[in-house]
Parts: sequence; C-alpha cells; structure tokens
Amino acid sequence: MIRRTKEYILENKMIKNHSTVLVALSGGADSVCLLLVLNEIKRQCADELDFALEAVHVEHGIRGAESREDARFASDLCERLNIPCHVHSVDVPQYAKSHGLGLEEAARILRYEAFEKEAAPAYAADQKQGNSRQVVVAVAHHMEDNAETVLFQMLRGSGAKGLSGMHPVSVKNGVIYIRPLLSATRAQIEEYLMENGQAFVTDATNTDTAYSRNKLRHDVFPLLLQINDRAIEHINESAGQLAVMNDFYEQQLKEACDSMIYQKEGRVILEISRFESLHPALKSGVARECIHLASGRLKDITSTHIGALVKLAGQQSGRKINLPYGIIAEKSFGEVILFAGRCDDEKEEIHITQKELEALSATGEQKNIKLSADGSYVTLCIQDFNGKMDEIPKKPYTKWFDYDKMKKGFEIRTRKAGDYIIVDDEGHHKKLKQVFTGDKIPAQQRAGLWLIAHESLVHAIIGYRSGCSALVTPQTEKVLKITFYGGKQNGFFKEI
Repeated sequence: MIRRTKEYILENKMIKNHSTVLVALSGGADSVCLLLVLNEIKRQCADELDFALEAVHVEHGIRGAESREDARFASDLCERLNIPCHVHSVDVPQYAKSHGLGLEEAARILRYEAFEKEAAPAYAADQKQGNSRQVVVAVAHHMEDNAETVLFQMLRGSGAKGLSGMHPVSVKNGVIYIRPLLSATRAQIEEYLMENGQAFVTDATNTDTAYSRNKLRHDVFPLLLQINDRAIEHINESAGQLAVMNDFYEQQLKEACDSMIYQKEGRVILEISRFESLHPALKSGVARECIHLASGRLKDITSTHIGALVKLAGQQSGRKINLPYGIIAEKSFGEVILFAGRCDDEKEEIHITQKELEALSATGEQKNIKLSADGSYVTLCIQDFNGKMDEIPKKPYTKWFDYDKMKKGFEIRTRKAGDYIIVDDEGHHKKLKQVFTGDKIPAQQRAGLWLIAHESLVHAIIGYRSGCSALVTPQTEKVLKITFYGGKQNGFFKEI
C-alpha cells in the first residue's frame, strides 16, 4: 500500500517538496488509512517527498453524541501520531433547512468550506515565516468512490467530462485537492488497516440506502461484480481513458472558441461561417461557452439550451430564443448575438430577493406587486403556521409555500427552456413541457402562464398545480402566501 500510493502521488505530481498536506479525516476507514499511509510515506520517503502533515475533521451535527464521539476519535488518533488536528463543528440540518437542500448536499458544502478555511491560514502562516510551501487537501476517495461518481454522471446524461470521474488532482475555489487512494480499492484499504491493527469509526448513515450513493454501493455494485469481478477496476480504467480524450477535446474546443467568439459592448458574438464548419461535438462545446460568457455561469445550463443555440445558428436572420438568466440569443445575418434582455412577446420577469422576504417576515405586512398596466397584481405575505394542514386553501391562484424553502428568493415569470418541476417527495422531476401535456393545459395558454420559480426549478404553475419542492408540511414554521389577481388575458382569472 505504501509503495503503490507513493508511486501514484509522484506519477500525478500531487505533493511538492516542502508542502503542507491537510488530510480530510472523518475517522472512517478510508480517511484513517489515508492518514496512516501519508504518515508512513513522510517517515520512510523523506528524501523523495518532504512535507508537513496535518488533519481536518468536520463534525456535521447530524448524529448527536455519535458524531461528537467521531470527532474525539479523530483528535485522539492524531495526538497519538503527533499530527496536528483541526476540528470544525457545523450544523448541517439547519443549513440544509435554510437553503432547501438535502442533508448529503448540505454536508458536502459545509465540509469543503471547512477545508477552505483551514487551508487559507496554513498557507498564510507559511508565507509569514518566509516559506513557499504549497498547501493541499488530501481526500480519501478510492476506486469504488470514483466508480460511483462515473455511474452517477452516466445516469444524469453527462458528457465525456463528467464520465471521466474524479481526477488525482483538482482545484476548487483556489484550494488544491489530491486523491492519493484513487489507485486503491476499499478491500485493500480495509486489509491495510487490519494488518496494522488500526481501528476506525463507522458512520451508520453509510449503510442507509435512502442516500443515492449508498444504493449504488450496496445494491448496484454487488450485481455488477457478479457479472464481472473486475467491474470496479474496469470502470476506473474507462474513466481514465475518457479523461485523456476529454483533455484533447478541451484543447480543440479552446482553439475553436478563440477563433469564432468575441465580446463587444456587453454582448457575446459568434461567427456563424466558422461555427457551421465544426464537428457536432465542438459545436455543442462552443455553444455552451457562448452561454457561459453571456450569463457568467453554467448552473442549470442543459443540453436543451445548448441544442437550441446550435439550431438557431442555422435558422433565418431575426430569429430569437430565450436562455436562462435573462439571456436572449438572436440570429443576425452572419452572427449569433447573445445579450441580456427579453423577447418582445415575453412578460416581464419579477425578482423577489432574500432581503425583501426577510423584511416581510419581520413585519408580517403584505406586499403588492403590479404585474401589468391593466391593474393585475400579486400579493405576498409571510405568517406563522399552526401546523393545521386542512387550513391550506385549495384555490388555484393562491399558493402557500414553506418559507424556509423559499427564503433565498424566487422569480415570478413565464416559461423558459430547461424549466422543470419536482413531482413527488422523493425528488423525481419532470420537464415543464411534460407537465403541461400531462395536465392537458392548452398549448395556446402555456406561453402566458405565470410561474413561481427559482432559476430552472418551477415551484408552481399559477392556475394549475404546485410542485413538491417547497410544499407546506406539519413541520413548517412559517408560510409564504402568494395570491394572483387579474383577468383571463393575463394568464389567470380574478381570485375570489
């Protein structure tokens, strides 16, 4: 294990001499193995790899006393090994509730925030002492973790970049992350710990198949291994091959983008003559980069948006499409121009900010918002909820939401490409177009219907259904009440 891991570190240039390595130490088998292996490499191979070793433990606040006991285990282990240990305590359940996230996603966000907070002081301390040490965070992902990531990306319909899995070295928010155990299997890790008589803690949530990754680990992987006992290894090999091919693709894509995309006066301009000569794979990549440059982000940019932009390039001059974040793409003779704005037939988009909602929550007052010149409007108010579900109105133009799941803000707008709605408590979702069809909403009405949405997630279709993303439950503490008033021509009837 020591020799193989050392060679993998050197092969992928993970650790420079005189670096500081912060091990993400949960106390579980993987991270304990990583700490021990790196400590042995530091002790045995100082002539090849000279680095300082420290550990970071994040206590998530999910499992009560058991979670605090894990933190004590991590601290005691580091004390025995004479390795500095930094413990961060966070409140994952509260963060998940306030941000409308699942526990798994909330834990990941807070965990990486802790790593970033710890890496910055370590770097600053070295700089103050006149050292030029590189600070890296070592995480204990192994072959099974990488295989899970690849399968997840496949299920989501990801491209080559997603299917290339985890990388030995990556950078996130300016912090370098290394994965020295990507060359090891879980069985090899457990064997190493057993040989060294090293105990570790077991997180009970790791066996809970309510978590998607655990379903893959405990239900799907055993079936794959029955078909081919080297399935995990082969998935990792395929991911590695895709990573190499994707690296070449990214080089070609950069050259293509540099040759046909330029920016002028806040607009992104794509030259069609060069674009049309590209291979379809590069066309999609160039279109994606155009949207990225125009909107400043890639979150919620889907293959639907990319395909629509590619199609627009081949259409007649004057055609326009709506893209996320208020971006319009217009075909103009030999160019496609992307700019902020809205098409003439699109209703104005109204943004309700977190600050506005906090003010309403504090005062309990009602806010009226004008929607159009004919007097149609919407009212918002936030009130305490008594837990009585039968008091929630069933009117199609009055919608109640769990305020904690909406408090970051939302938009009142009409449909956009890529919109989707969550249809059940398990998080399954459908494209908005599928919902329109399934609910038999007339095609001529769809473009004018008002939606309550956040980015591409639709919370409610006014006059019709609500999604399950922010529903009121008996545990809801405050409700956000939204009522629409106006005429049929504005997409809804007058509320009574």
